[in-house]
Amino acid sequence: MCRTLVVFGVVCAGAAAAPGQQNPSHSFGPGQCGPVDPAYISTANATGGVPLFLQRSEAGKAMQLMRESTRPNTSTVLWASAKLTGAPQAFEVPVDSAMQRITFTFSVDTKSIRLVLKRPDGQLVGEGSERTEDTELNCGRIITVDKPEAGVWSAEVTGSGTYWLAAEGQSDIYFIKAEFVELGGRPGHEGLFRIHGQPIAGQPAILQASLSATETKTTEFTFVSEQGDILQKLKMKVTDPDREFMEFTGDVTLPNVPFRIAVSGRDAKGMRYQRFDGPLSRAETVQVIPRLNFDEIAPGASKEALFEVRNLGPARNFKVMVTDAQRFVGGVNPTELAIPEHGSGFVHVQLTAPGTAKPYSRDDLVFVANSISGAPTTNSAIVQLEVPGGN
Repeated sequence: MCRTLVVFGVVCAGAAAAPGQQNPSHSFGPGQCGPVDPAYISTANATGGVPLFLQRSEAGKAMQLMRESTRPNTSTVLWASAKLTGAPQAFEVPVDSAMQRITFTFSVDTKSIRLVLKRPDGQLVGEGSERTEDTELNCGRIITVDKPEAGVWSAEVTGSGTYWLAAEGQSDIYFIKAEFVELGGRPGHEGLFRIHGQPIAGQPAILQASLSATETKTTEFTFVSEQGDILQKLKMKVTDPDREFMEFTGDVTLPNVPFRIAVSGRDAKGMRYQRFDGPLSRAETVQVIPRLNFDEIAPGASKEALFEVRNLGPARNFKVMVTDAQRFVGGVNPTELAIPEHGSGFVHVQLTAPGTAKPYSRDDLVFVANSISGAPTTNSAIVQLEVPGGN
């Protein structure tokens, strides 16, 4: 089963706020596609979701997208977003022979943008097309094709304004995981472990990816931009040949722009395939390093957790935020740091587990450092604490 998390930024015109909360979106008329809170857009872009600018009457139509995204083994074939200034944008969408269904989600912030989708034989995809569900929206379009023809489909976006285009396919070829790792562990038990937060700019990075590859013949990994373009090809070596959970590892150089991890190649029948890992990565110039010497906290006990915030860029100020699911956090000091160039600051987090904390329960401690001066940069770390069981 695909473990990719699909997140949708759905913006409804005049949507009601939750009790006790202010609704950050704005009402907009039937001929408009906004304005909306930029946080919606930022969240969708970062997670590989698509913001849909829906009228109230269109809320039910979005169920098509939610239905398709929750099918097993569904993963991203293409994700692209950009602001058009007149020249059309064209995309190739490889549909492999293992593809059972594919859904194209197209969203725009102005009604002047149009999508033209063609099958490999050049036939236009539209309402009335065979095995196709084509849903027109005020500010977008959702197209689902059952048993799509294998080959290279083409999509062209024309007009002016910002668009989002994603293709999600159901196939036995999919990412199981893709993450940056580092050497760690106790002596005698060393290995590769996922890093905290985002990778660090200007430093070597190790990428590890696992792929459901029983239906593949070849694999090539790349970094791709938010616009869907290839930024660079990666040299990855096989570290686990089991094709059901095939694992690749490689030393990589990080781009200086936000990027996604992608894989492409030929399937077992020689047809092209392509997959994007959903989350957006970026090389940051701040690093959060947990300095805890414990991973357990007993019911009723108090402990202090230490975090280092390392600034790898020019001198600037940072604000820190610490949250946790079980509300063990009782205090954070300091909450703002002035850190010199290539210097560090330290934050003390007071933790107390209530006497009613259940044995073997876990608490995720989330630490985020965000620059509030100079060039923007942010990074985070998540530490998992456990309440020990009784003797």
